[in-house]
Amino acid sequence: MESLKVVCPHCQAINRVENEVAKEVVLCSSCQKSLLDTTPIECDYESFHAHISENDIPVLVDFYSPDCAPCMKMAPDYEKAASTFALEVRFIKINTLDYPEIARQYGVNALPTIVAFKNGREMNRFSSALSKDHLSMWSESLIQMTL
Repeated sequence: MESLKVVCPHCQAINRVENEVAKEVVLCSSCQKSLLDTTPIECDYESFHAHISENDIPVLVDFYSPDCAPCMKMAPDYEKAASTFALEVRFIKINTLDYPEIARQYGVNALPTIVAFKNGREMNRFSSALSKDHLSMWSESLIQMTL
């Protein structure tokens, strides 16, 4: 049985999760919290790099600013889309006011920008607000691309 590396959304510990595991209860080996939590994670520099480089699942990163109207309008859709992809796609957020160096490092010049990563490599990006349906379809395509 194959396993996946999954970064805990709570403590950033790296966990091995069996690919065929029943998605009812999957706990972090370090903090014992659920790895099934789908709430988008507000990341700092260290947790951002842990998630994009250590997860075997795709990671969607929402580069946003709290004073950006399109960003704030998209936020509920980002959360709703994330809620259906436990252990399949990790949704994280970078506040570009708090971490402008991360945005610069990844060439983010417009907000919102959503970037997809897999194994530390950028797969794709969109520089516009996306609906829940668009985010879900994009996530599905990322899962299919990485099978």
